Amino acid sequence: MSALRRILTHRTLPVCARLLSEQVTKVQQGGGVVIPSHPDQLNPIAGYNYIQTESYPVPGVQFPDAPPAETGIHAVTGEEVKFPYFHCRDACYTNAPITDLVEVISSDSEKGPIDIWLDGFEFPGLPKADGEVYKVKGMEIGEMGPTADLWRFKYDIPAVNEAYLFWRKYGTIKTDNLPEEQFDAIWTHFFNNPLLDRYELRRGVNIIHDMDMIPEPHLVETIFYACRRLNDYAMTIRILEGIKDKIPKDPIVYQWMLQELAPCMEELGIVTPDELGLHIAPEGKGPLPY
Repeated sequence: MSALRRILTHRTLPVCARLLSEQVTKVQQGGGVVIPSHPDQLNPIAGYNYIQTESYPVPGVQFPDAPPAETGIHAVTGEEVKFPYFHCRDACYTNAPITDLVEVISSDSEKGPIDIWLDGFEFPGLPKADGEVYKVKGMEIGEMGPTADLWRFKYDIPAVNEAYLFWRKYGTIKTDNLPEEQFDAIWTHFFNNPLLDRYELRRGVNIIHDMDMIPEPHLVETIFYACRRLNDYAMTIRILEGIKDKIPKDPIVYQWMLQELAPCMEELGIVTPDELGLHIAPEGKGPLPY
């Protein structure tokens, strides 16, 4: 480590920077524009120590005032919207009406494993009677989940904050702590999302593969259909390889998985890695571990 530190702090580093800056200055002089160069890489503006403080005023430099903290300009629509931003497809809140976020249903209704019900308060502009609750929209199969506008209430309404903390597990490794029914329902919802792209498909598959479990066949079928929608045939082969690689000493489980997936694989035209010859090691490379 000491040798590496000596290399990184060697005296020749500012000299290289000075030589490079001199070449840049020559080019600039040829174009009639001269920008003074500073060989000190840590302090490119003379007289300003970036290491000691970040709030010290820079001599001769004026920074624009920060925008107001209450509002901002939407990056896509150009409309003025309220802070704080929420990281999602729309980039921030859009002040959607409450009727677009939740609906009033009877508390006797059947609740799905990932349905979010809110009770114990009333949203302004959307009253509910006794025996009724708010149901968050977007939780059905093929929908995109709760809109980010709902979470603007999480600072004032504890029930919305609890729903937000639950939904933060969506599409992450944290779903491993959920009950099995909720785990399967959330990931089924994830892979049935109509906005799912190839990046999110791979991210979800990698998260499930990293868990200490084998996904249920019906969840693998959902992933296969997502691969078909995105025309990603190679991912289906990698999924089967991942399942087989997880249990190399117990081929019965893999054969059972293929048996359960047979109708779906026949429908989509998916073959196994063994049928493609991917289980055969290249010549001279020795046997494969599975």
